Amino acid sequence: MISMKRFVIILIAILALIGCEKEPPTEPVLNIPPETHIFVEGVVDTVPARQVIHWWGNDPDGWVVGYYYNWDEGDTVFTTLTCDTFVLRAEDTVNFHILTVWAKDNEDAIDPTPGKLTIPVRNSPPTVYFKDKSLPKDTTLPVATFYLVAHDIDGDESVAGFYYRLHPDTSRSFIPADTPYVTLRDIIPGERTFFAWAVDESNALSDSISYTWWVEEIVSNILLVDDEPGAGAGLFYKNIIESMGLPYNLWRVEDALPYSPFDVDITINELGFTTMIWYTGRDISHLPDAQKPIERYLDDGKNLLLVSPSVLNGFYDPEIPSPFPDNYLGVDLATVVWDKLIPIGSIISRDTLVTGYPDSLKVSTFISRFDAFETTEEAAAIYRLPETGWWEGRPGVAVRNPAQNPNLIFFSVPIDKLNGRGNAHDVVRYVLTEEFGVR
Repeated sequence: MISMKRFVIILIAILALIGCEKEPPTEPVLNIPPETHIFVEGVVDTVPARQVIHWWGNDPDGWVVGYYYNWDEGDTVFTTLTCDTFVLRAEDTVNFHILTVWAKDNEDAIDPTPGKLTIPVRNSPPTVYFKDKSLPKDTTLPVATFYLVAHDIDGDESVAGFYYRLHPDTSRSFIPADTPYVTLRDIIPGERTFFAWAVDESNALSDSISYTWWVEEIVSNILLVDDEPGAGAGLFYKNIIESMGLPYNLWRVEDALPYSPFDVDITINELGFTTMIWYTGRDISHLPDAQKPIERYLDDGKNLLLVSPSVLNGFYDPEIPSPFPDNYLGVDLATVVWDKLIPIGSIISRDTLVTGYPDSLKVSTFISRFDAFETTEEAAAIYRLPETGWWEGRPGVAVRNPAQNPNLIFFSVPIDKLNGRGNAHDVVRYVLTEEFGVR
């Protein structure tokens, strides 16, 4: 049995040990730098130029706060990201690129043995082609727009843009991928060839594509717009204009206006035309597709003779009627008598309030599918149909807008089929010389 004295001595010794303070180490603990790792998906063989690369770091006595990296011993960048997308150049068949990454910890220690990754990059050049059905016609006035599409097996997003050149006029120019079209203005007349290439972010260039067409010279401020399939009325109007000794430019619409709205607007408004004759067939008119450029043209006070049995149909919408016929053609759309016909020999008479035009016009060819109408208050009828049981009263088929000093004359019947008395030519001449002041 332990004596009381011995027990007290042992207890005092234990308490003394518990109460002792631990002395600090004589040497500071060194910070252990982090370690860096790099990861790329798949086998690092030859890879596309665009690569997503991951990295991470471990720090045994703290935490990683960010990373430094560079490519091919170039400029060093700091980031807190652990992955990024890189586009690596590969001007040759295969180029080798080295990525070096250093992790940095919370005590500013940097990995002394950085992670390194060598990547052999294989870049496939893009391909380029013209957007489907977008090419200009084989003959144009001095404006043309080309729409380009590129594809790259390394990812279409790697396409940087397009180079283009107009032979033989210009050197090579560049447009970015987010603006994949080019509008050429003031093109020198003659045969021209447009060349284009796609280029990717690694500067790899596609094979070229090209398109050759003919550019007409602007010879006059008169534009004749042939919007009728086949031969149509073209010869009728050409003979009249040429007999007056007037030079003119011909714009053949054929089955559609140019694909580019820029080409339509520039042709109508920026090539110097101040008088336009636009005639169509009975089935379709492309003028409604050019509504805004035509409005701009007429708002500038320029002159338009429109001859079209079908144009009103292009503006008719029972839900939302277009204001164009009322505001520009001088036609009260609510009064239109649709899709009528008139036989050979019928007489279309001049309105009693109008002078200067031939008194009457005789139908020389059966006319079908045309529209008749009453005019707006600002306009005046020029010719009216005869009274028959086929319509009420004598609706108009020709109008001048405004009634005084008009810059718009609209016929809803084809003038070339009103030549039974040989005076249809006189109608066109009167419009050009007296209404529009063409000399």
